[in-house]
This record gives sequence, structure tokens and C-alpha cells, in this order.
Amino acid sequence: MTNRNLTTALVAAGLGLAMLAAPAGAQFYKGKTMTMLVPVPGGSGLDLVARNFARYWAKHIPGKPTIVSRNMPGGGGVKSLNFLFDKGKPDGMVVNFGPWNAGGVIAKAPGIRFVPEDLAFIGASHMPQTTIMRTDAGSGFKNSGNIAKIGIFKVGGRGATRPLDLVGNLALDLMDATYKYVPGYRGMAKIKPAIYANEVQAGHSGYVGYYRFFRDTLIKDGKAMALWYHSDFDAQGRAQNNPSVTEFRSFHDVYKEVHGKLPSGPKWEAYKWMRSMEAQMSFTIFAPKGTPKEAVEALRKGFYAVPKDADYQASTQKLVGIEITFTPLAQGLNVLKTFRAVTPEIKAVFEEMAKKGQN
Repeated sequence: MTNRNLTTALVAAGLGLAMLAAPAGAQFYKGKTMTMLVPVPGGSGLDLVARNFARYWAKHIPGKPTIVSRNMPGGGGVKSLNFLFDKGKPDGMVVNFGPWNAGGVIAKAPGIRFVPEDLAFIGASHMPQTTIMRTDAGSGFKNSGNIAKIGIFKVGGRGATRPLDLVGNLALDLMDATYKYVPGYRGMAKIKPAIYANEVQAGHSGYVGYYRFFRDTLIKDGKAMALWYHSDFDAQGRAQNNPSVTEFRSFHDVYKEVHGKLPSGPKWEAYKWMRSMEAQMSFTIFAPKGTPKEAVEALRKGFYAVPKDADYQASTQKLVGIEITFTPLAQGLNVLKTFRAVTPEIKAVFEEMAKKGQN
């Protein structure tokens, strides 16, 4: 072998070894641009969370692709998932970031075509959730405990099966509140001005909405309050408080103070199911069915590297005011495998709740 041929062979061998040593998916995503669908308008709380996450996710996906966010509001958050399911190319270049309407899927709500368990699950995360309400709503509204006594008020929402709204409306029903649910608002970017203008008196929100849009304005001025944060539950189904939320109380603590005991019945069981299953996956990333295994593994690797990034944690604290919790991969996969196995009573509740706002 000549020196030239030997050099060529060594270079080729070196390149091969370098490729073998590269992280899985590095060659797949190198130099590529991905699209991340976000089911709300720009400026909504979910949009802010998604865009901030994408900045750091791109750094940790092997190959460091560019991620471009594309807002696709509509259908109470269903439009983007239907698009991903119907038209998303399984090439690893498109994903959806947001909730996935498990209650609506179970209730067979109109407009839902996507099948969550058929999509490629990448990862999930979540944050505390609340309901914001004007203090001049109804008559004699003093605190979250007397909400059943103030008369009728309007709640602006996205869609009845959107997880934030489904859980929020369940809590209001459990508290025997009298309200009119008004769906069709495309995210907190639209609900916020409606609350400010008193077009509606309340709206369900993630902690980011409370922190960014209400805490230092209407709430600080005494014109609104966060009613409660939604309860968490342990493996035995026992209600738990979230120590990271200190500004207002948990739903189960408010309920117990009013009624002397915890709730019971089908709506409480549905509430517990939502908070134990879907609420742990409020921000879920799906890719289309058939996305290459190499791509899925690379995206997951990047996803679960993000919470270990100190810069991400600092940016999240500044943006949201609280830590975003990442759901373990095995837990998310198990939820998607088992979520349809609900009792007939819980299914009936979801079917009832899906009709909110239709009259």
C-alpha cells in the first residue's frame, strides 16, 4: 500500500471511529431544523414555557438542531394534535408541545381525531395549576371558601376537555359554585384581557399565567385572587400539598375547611384521576407515529438532559416563578398505556364535563 493510500485508509478509519463515538442521533439531527407545534397563540403562558424550553432542548439533542416554534391554536388545543396525527411527517422534524386532552379522548369529545398512544411519546413535564377570579365576581365574594354563596359568574376557557379547564371546572362543581363556562378563548393571552375587562370573571391557569399576568397586577391590587392550587395525590390516592406553592392553599384544604371533610363521589374520583394521570403530563411532547427510533431516542435524551441544565432552571425560575417538574419516562409511557382503563363512573363524568359551554 502506498503512503497516499495508507493515509486515506487511516482518515476513513478515523472518521468511522468518530461516528461510532458520537452520541446516538448526532448525525441524524446535525444541521437540521425542527418544528415544534404549540397549541396556543403567541404570548400565552404555555407559549412562553414552550419557547423557553425549546432554547435549551436544542442544545441537548445530539446534533443540536435548530427548533422553530409554530403556534397552532384552535379546537381547545386539539387542532395541533390532530395536525400532528393526520399530517405530521414521521421524519423526526416535527413535534407537538402541550396538553393532550385525555379526558376528552376517553369521552370521545367531538373534534378529537388523534390517538395519543399511537403517537411517539418523547417526554412530559408539569407545573402547579390554579383558577384566577375577580374579587368583584358575584355578590359578597370574600374568599375561595364562600364561592358557592356568591351567585353566578362566568369562567372563560379554551375548551371543556382541555385539562386545565376540565380540572378547574371539576373543582368548581365540587365546591357547588354556580357558573357559566364560556369556551373558545385561545389560551391565557385571550382569557387575560377578558378577565381584566370583566367580560368573564374567572379563568383556569397554569402557575405561569398566575405569575406573569395576574400576581403583580390585579391580585396585588386586590381585584382578583387565586382560588387554590390543584391537589396532588400520592400512590395510595391521598391528597398532598405542594410545598413550592406558598401564596395560596390547596384545593383539598379549602374544601375541607368549608365542609369538614374531603370530597367524595364520581367527580372527586375523576378529579383525582386527572391530577394523578394527565396533570403529571401537562406539557407533553409527541412526534408523529412512525418517527424513526434513532430520532425518538435522541429527542428523549435531549429532553431529560434539560432539567439538569442550571441555566434552564434559572431561566424557568425567572419566567415562571416556580420549578417545572419533569415526569419520568417510564411513568409517562405507563400513563399512555393505561389511561383508557377508567371506571364507567369516571367516564360518565368526563362525558358530562365535555358538554360544558354547549348551551
